[in-house]
Amino acid sequence: MLKKHLLGGAIVAALSLSAHAEFEYRVPMGMDFDVSSALESAPQDLNSISCADSHCYALKGGTIWSVGSNAYGELGREGTTSQYTWGNTGQPADSVVAGNNYGYALHNGTVWSVGSNTYGMAGRSGDLTVWGDTGQPATAIAAGDHHGYALHNGTIWSVGRNTKGQLGRAGTTTQTTWGDTGQPASSIAAGYQHGYALHNGTIWSVGYNHAGQLGLSDLSDRQAWVNTGQPATAITSGSNFGYALFSGTVWSVGFNGSGQLGRGGTANQSSWGDTGQPASSINGGSAHGYALHNGTVWSIGRNVKGQLGRAGTTDQSSWGDTGQLADSIVAAGQYGYITNGSETLSVGHNSNGQLGFGDTADRGNFTAVTISE
Repeated sequence: MLKKHLLGGAIVAALSLSAHAEFEYRVPMGMDFDVSSALESAPQDLNSISCADSHCYALKGGTIWSVGSNAYGELGREGTTSQYTWGNTGQPADSVVAGNNYGYALHNGTVWSVGSNTYGMAGRSGDLTVWGDTGQPATAIAAGDHHGYALHNGTIWSVGRNTKGQLGRAGTTTQTTWGDTGQPASSIAAGYQHGYALHNGTIWSVGYNHAGQLGLSDLSDRQAWVNTGQPATAITSGSNFGYALFSGTVWSVGFNGSGQLGRGGTANQSSWGDTGQPASSINGGSAHGYALHNGTVWSIGRNVKGQLGRAGTTDQSSWGDTGQLADSIVAAGQYGYITNGSETLSVGHNSNGQLGFGDTADRGNFTAVTISE
């Protein structure tokens, strides 16, 4: 199920974003934040999950829960000690998204932030180990590696790192306060140092383009939003690649070092192309992806930590059915979360306890986890 407005009730991978050894920084994830996956059958009172490279947030009972790495206080549980089991931060929210060592939430119509502020992406000062109000009004949010997007009055606002022009505010100067890009949009997705938006039914893109991830048939960065001309009904960003849904199948673009684009081989692609994979929702992690088709999880790409849930640790360059029933999906870093009715399950990399099992052992199969104290 696909939402046309970011996050409200969607499970999102805030794009954890990295691609290969060369790009071992993750964001999101990503990622969207129109993205792709929404909870149709909410387990207990769980409303959404969002994960970055090594930490996750969940909305449960109207408050934010968190787990995983906490070096910058990104868990919002005070202090900087990593947590291997889910805990309630007590912060009320309507939606939440995870970035690289930080997070955003929507509460009472404004953006709240927590965690790292290395490039000013928190949009505020003060104690960053607890959630705080930035004062920025918004109806949707997306978190990239060190930059953020928000929708307000129908246009994209941005903040944070701008090395590749990913803020869409002209130039490459980092910005520590939210500013209006003037770009109209109905949904947004943030990648490593790039972004996607949907506007009038087509994908727009901005920022870093070394692997062709902007979908403009070249490798030139863009400092302003550009229309790719690619029609879509949903978008999501991995590290340096993207997925879209159009006419019921997955389309892809960008970095392809682990075969995550599903278009044959591992060559990067600078224009959007149809993978032929049917899907009702999609989500991209660092270099792997999940899709929902006929009620089961399909996966592709990097598998060094077993994140594909297809047994073994061999990368896969074609979509394959895991056989795992699900109604929502989240791909992040080198791991993932899904829900199946009343169950929440996780798989893959777990070095910071982000899978929520109380340990740091990786999991090669989707395994049920409890989000409670």
